[in-house]
Amino acid sequence: MTISGAGAKWLIGVAAVSLCINLFLVGLMAGHWIYGPGFLGRGGPDGPRRGIEAMIAGVPEDLRPMIKQKFDAAKPQFQAQREQIRTVRDKLAAAAEADPFDPAAFDQAFGEFQQAMDGMGAIAHQTIREILPQIPAAQRKQLVEKWSKRWGKGPDGPPPPPPGEEP
Repeated sequence: MTISGAGAKWLIGVAAVSLCINLFLVGLMAGHWIYGPGFLGRGGPDGPRRGIEAMIAGVPEDLRPMIKQKFDAAKPQFQAQREQIRTVRDKLAAAAEADPFDPAAFDQAFGEFQQAMDGMGAIAHQTIREILPQIPAAQRKQLVEKWSKRWGKGPDGPPPPPPGEEP
């Protein structure tokens, strides 16, 4: 099936917007990691918490060393995956800039980019999966409540809309 005319322009536009959003999110993740506490002289006790420090900020003090140790142990995997994301992101950018534009090459590169991002999520999932069984159920419940608040959800679901707005 070949798409031409307005349909092709629309599809390329949607793909470009999707690419921009994904690159923005990857940039946020990379910036968060690079400029976290202690790296490049930033952060510290009075600065904003980022990375693992932000994640464990709400964790009970007695659990912090174990969680930090698990994420430190996974650091090489995270770094390798970030490098893969950078490589695939460059390939994706080259495919998007190619003249003439090759939709198949763009689709291939975008698929690789999505797989690389999924790989980062899989590493985080595995690390958290190793941590949770080591935390007593009552403390896991407290963590979930703190995470829910952080994600904008209270114990009863999302917060109500601001006054004057309908849900």
